Amino acid sequence: MNRGPVWLLLLLLWSAGGEAASFAVKEVQITHTGNDYLLNARIDYQLSDQAHEALNNGVPLTLKVQLVVEKVWRSFWEQGPFEQTLSFQIRYHALTELYRVVDKQTGEEQNFVTQDAALYALGEINNLRLVRLTQLTAGEAYQLRLRADLDIESLPLPLQPLAYLGQGWKLTTGWSLWPLQP
Repeated sequence: MNRGPVWLLLLLLWSAGGEAASFAVKEVQITHTGNDYLLNARIDYQLSDQAHEALNNGVPLTLKVQLVVEKVWRSFWEQGPFEQTLSFQIRYHALTELYRVVDKQTGEEQNFVTQDAALYALGEINNLRLVRLTQLTAGEAYQLRLRADLDIESLPLPLQPLAYLGQGWKLTTGWSLWPLQP
């Protein structure tokens, strides 16, 4: 018996209710070392019931972290010196009972016994080079904009409409601003 459509129907009915969790930027530290600005950050990922259920049923979730360094006072069309999107995937493997986290930039993979441990590891950003001092204009004030969210576009196609309509799938930190100190 094919349980795919039944599972999808249950997920659809379940996505109408349940509590919506959130993502939060807990800590950001920007250090100036030598000619570089480095970022250390801690993001708290709390999955909603819907995302948790999907993950535990083998649906991979992709989390994206958007980083933008820009002038505090800039014109609308002016590009900043740095823009990057980090992408990470978490997947549960029922056979091994492990959560696998993949850094999509490097291809590095890690396995975790619990979902909490995997999400904690996903939330750690350490010594990420943002921008070189030579890329910044002297005398200008700069800031880092940071946002983390669940990438709905990377969900399997049958789940995408549910994710766009269900509140439990709209997981984001929203944009936060952090000054770059000279």
